[in-house]
Amino acid sequence: MRQLAGLLLGALLSTPLSASDDEQTRIAREMIQMLDAYAVYKMGDFDEAFERYRRLAEAGNRQGMLNLGNMHAAGLGTRTDLGQALSWYQRAADAGDAIGMYEVARAHDIGLGTPADPDEALRWYQRSAEQDNADAQWALGERLYQQGQHANGLSWIRAAARQGEHAQAQQFLAALDGDGVAAIQPNNEQRQAVLAALSMIDQAAQRRDVDALVALIRDDAQIQVRLPQSRSWQALSKAQLRTLWQQTFAQTDRYHYQRNEPELLSTDDGILAFSLIRETLARGERTQQLEIHESARLQLLEGRASIYGLRLDIRQRGE
Repeated sequence: MRQLAGLLLGALLSTPLSASDDEQTRIAREMIQMLDAYAVYKMGDFDEAFERYRRLAEAGNRQGMLNLGNMHAAGLGTRTDLGQALSWYQRAADAGDAIGMYEVARAHDIGLGTPADPDEALRWYQRSAEQDNADAQWALGERLYQQGQHANGLSWIRAAARQGEHAQAQQFLAALDGDGVAAIQPNNEQRQAVLAALSMIDQAAQRRDVDALVALIRDDAQIQVRLPQSRSWQALSKAQLRTLWQQTFAQTDRYHYQRNEPELLSTDDGILAFSLIRETLARGERTQQLEIHESARLQLLEGRASIYGLRLDIRQRGE
């Protein structure tokens, strides 16, 4: 683990940052701790994950705050406490985190840990949507559309749909005459290129090759990951996703990965690929059966596909 941490620290610090050297070191150290906590959580060791997230949250780490809120909400590693969950979501939101803002909005919307307050919910949905959170854009747009503010509502719904992975927004627009997002089957050349790219990723996962796993992902790709029994999405860079895979493999003795036949849709800005991936992780006598609901946005250049957007919704089987 120390060797891995050193490698990641070097990779993170090789990227130019505007912060001081001390700040760079702190950010790198916290990211190592966060990714390690992700891997522990993914293996189902919730007590240990809770303690790791707690330490990060209390140190001011926003993703630590979000994940600690998630664990309070789900009763994982601690008793269920929606009030504590909201408190940590609020701290993340106050620190400027768009996902925290969405979770605060959702809590006020349906009354989780606080009395329902539609006006307060709308205010926080707006703040989160303005930071490009697709879930908040959809929630805000749908609410405004239902209130009769059709033009304003549609603008937010379209914003969510343009991010490529928000199925509800896309389905809503597709149901409107003349207002839908063009979604057709890709031609054979496009289909073969995308399937070849996904096959390369699958083979890399089976042999635990973390470099090949992320090779087709662009450096500037938008990546979001949601862990089992969590409501919040985590934004990761390509380097951070690579490290999450590396940490996952380091936590397992045996590993299996299988993708079902993906559903492909052609849109104005590329191909959407929706896949169900079954993942089995084992360490000693502990076995985790997971499903990854993957939404990938790909573009083709000279017959080769690259990924510019990726959403991985990781769930316990049957969740």
